Amino acid sequence: MNAYYEQHPEARRKFLRTLCAGGMALVSPWPLAAVGAASRLVQGELKSWRSNPKLAQLEAAFRFLERPDLKTLPVGRHEIDGRAYAMIDKSKSLPPEKVEFEAHRKYIDVHYMISGQVTTGYAPIEELKLHTPYDEKNEAAMYYVPANYTKVKLYPGMFAVFFTGGGHMPNCHLDGVHDLHKVVVKVRHDPGVK
Repeated sequence: MNAYYEQHPEARRKFLRTLCAGGMALVSPWPLAAVGAASRLVQGELKSWRSNPKLAQLEAAFRFLERPDLKTLPVGRHEIDGRAYAMIDKSKSLPPEKVEFEAHRKYIDVHYMISGQVTTGYAPIEELKLHTPYDEKNEAAMYYVPANYTKVKLYPGMFAVFFTGGGHMPNCHLDGVHDLHKVVVKVRHDPGVK
């Protein structure tokens, strides 16, 4: 544990409880109180999303992912409500050297694996070097792949939430090439919600 947790044992206990809640992991070396909105990645199993209060603002996204017909929905865009939509994709995983980091300003990404498995790179944008400035049309800025980053492994039934300001490098191989059936729910970012 880092020095912050040694000085703040209650924050350490809260962080460990968060890690253990329903198989869900909050990826950040600091507790939420220390970083506020800088805590930009949450991952876990779909069945456990309700155990994390931070995900309440994304309820429409997770209810969409719980649809019994999710596996049979066609590839493409699916409107959820005025604030969120889903993109369903079927593709092959990619070698990491063919993918760049991206980050969004207006939308929070909820990545969910129906089938296949991937590694998604993650790093806060403060740790990334800009490659292509933010483009309003694509709602993304692109970044070079850093030497060190967190590798988020996603298997069927698992999700990862990338909050605004969190760079991610999606759909990379995990133990070889895989056929992916994946959903990315885009939820409009509301700066007033923590």
